[in-house]
Amino acid sequence: MTAPVFPPGRYGRRRSRRAYPRWLVPALVGAVMVAGLTIAGKLYSTYGDDHVEGRVLRYSVVSDREVRIEFEISGSRETPMKCAVRSRGEDGSEVGRTELTVPEGDSVVTRTVTLATSQRAVSGESGGCAPAG
Repeated sequence: MTAPVFPPGRYGRRRSRRAYPRWLVPALVGAVMVAGLTIAGKLYSTYGDDHVEGRVLRYSVVSDREVRIEFEISGSRETPMKCAVRSRGEDGSEVGRTELTVPEGDSVVTRTVTLATSQRAVSGESGGCAPAG
C-alpha cells in the first residue's frame, strides 16, 4: 500500500523522522531514577535513622547549680553513639548541657548524670543521639 498524497500546503508541514531511537528517552529516565535511588539509599544508610532512642527516665534538681538526670539509650547500635542531655531554666533557656558516649551494642543502657547548670534548672531533657566521630 502506498502513502496517501495530500494537496500541497493544505495540512501543514509533515514531521521528519526522529534523529534518535524511540527507546532512548525511557532508558535515560530509568537510568537517572536508578542512580537517584542508589544515591538516596547510600545516604540513608550513612546518615539515616539508626533506630536509637534516648529518653529521660527521671530528673531531680539537686541545687541551684546542679540537676541529676537518669537517661536511657535503647536500640541497635553498630557504632558508638553520642547522646546529648540538657537542662532548661524557668525562662526556657538552656542552662546546662553534656554529651554521653555510649558503646556499640544491642542492649538498653541506663546512665545517671549530674549536670552542672548556670542557674536553677526546671527540667532534664534528651537532646538526641548521633553516631560518635
